[in-house]
Amino acid sequence: MPSLSCLLAFVLASAPGLARRIDSVASVSVDPGSLRIERDSVFLHGVWTNGPDTREGKWACAKVVSIVLRRTGAMKNIVLGVRDIEVALKGWRRISEEDSLRPGDVVVWARRYQAPSDGSCIGGGTCHVGIQTSKGRFHNDPMLRHPSFDGLSLLAFRFKAGYRSP
Repeated sequence: MPSLSCLLAFVLASAPGLARRIDSVASVSVDPGSLRIERDSVFLHGVWTNGPDTREGKWACAKVVSIVLRRTGAMKNIVLGVRDIEVALKGWRRISEEDSLRPGDVVVWARRYQAPSDGSCIGGGTCHVGIQTSKGRFHNDPMLRHPSFDGLSLLAFRFKAGYRSP
């Protein structure tokens, strides 16, 4: 039977490993081979991101993040709502200071002038989700309607919370 110190060492080693995988997958997600744009269709890791389920990519942020998280083994399903991402990550450590974010953290923003004062994500574009990476903030840009890093569209949002893998 493994000792308590061995089990503790394994648990401590898994979190950085998952964070590195999330950072790695998200960091290459706009590279050819990961992101494919054909005519008006956008595919991230082979999954169509800008169909009618996402208002042709305008509301695809949760879908894009869950594609990356599923690819790393951090989530089982692809979801369409920021609230669904937050529910799926309920066992993750919540980060309340934007300056404390690290590569591999999932970031949630609330729309500056439309989100409820408590910052709850009620749908309809009130919140946005992305991933902090070593290359910048990876997200589905609602203005471009496809995945990108950083961008002007993030100015419409304020930091709500980050989530760090356990």
